[in-house]
Amino acid sequence: MFDKVRQVGPLSSPPVEHGPAPRADQDPRSGRRPLGAGHIDAVLAARVRPTSARRDQFLPVLTPLAPLLPGGHLARGAVVAVAPGGGGAGAGGGTSLAFALLAAASNGSWCGAVGTADPGVVALTELGVDLRHLVLVPRPGGQWAQVTATLLDGLDVVLLRPPGVVGPGVARRLAARARDAGTALVVLGPARAWPEGADLRVTVRHGRWEGIGTGHGHLRCRRVEVEATGRRAAARTVVADLWLPGPSGGVGAVAGAGAIGARDDARDDARDDAIEQCGE
Repeated sequence: MFDKVRQVGPLSSPPVEHGPAPRADQDPRSGRRPLGAGHIDAVLAARVRPTSARRDQFLPVLTPLAPLLPGGHLARGAVVAVAPGGGGAGAGGGTSLAFALLAAASNGSWCGAVGTADPGVVALTELGVDLRHLVLVPRPGGQWAQVTATLLDGLDVVLLRPPGVVGPGVARRLAARARDAGTALVVLGPARAWPEGADLRVTVRHGRWEGIGTGHGHLRCRRVEVEATGRRAAARTVVADLWLPGPSGGVGAVAGAGAIGARDDARDDARDDAIEQCGE
């Protein structure tokens, strides 16, 4: 299934050597290796070298998502927190929305995803993700923070789904790493999972699958209400109604849409959970 997707296994760091003076890759105050100081294969590093110029401070996004982001683009060095709707880090369209945010950038720039398990390559392709420019680390285990930091140094966009609530210190170091490297960091999970103030918070508020009648039919598309708010240029709250996915599997704007009400009953939530577990 993943023959077209580059996968990176868990990375291990060599033991720290103690001596009279710290090495160049050590924190002189603590003598410990800083976050993400592990080695990465030279061949892989060459393959994931960004193809876009770092002087370009912005990355493109899909047209339907542009109204949600300041200036209609993804800023390098910014942290975007994506909170799913419903009851979990993969429910209610959060995973689809997070990958959709990097889809346009992947058509020319290198992107990575850490901790997203097996998202489903067919669904990613339908969202517009270029699998030739995607590095997947589906199950990094306990080294997820180190793997993320390492990828932040070499890619243009990194999507992180942490295994739980991120410690404030780790969150600050990863945000600083993204800012220094000029890499956009997209964090997928409940709002409480990322304790640091994100530059932009995007939340799936409501959603409804369409295509199933009274016990028959096929799921065709999902209509969601997405809210975005943040700091500085993103301080104003923006709400957009989207097809995620649309009938063709991609992202689309709902023409002339109003606000979407909450789902009718728990059956919609159970159906969404089953579909999300199969990959959005």
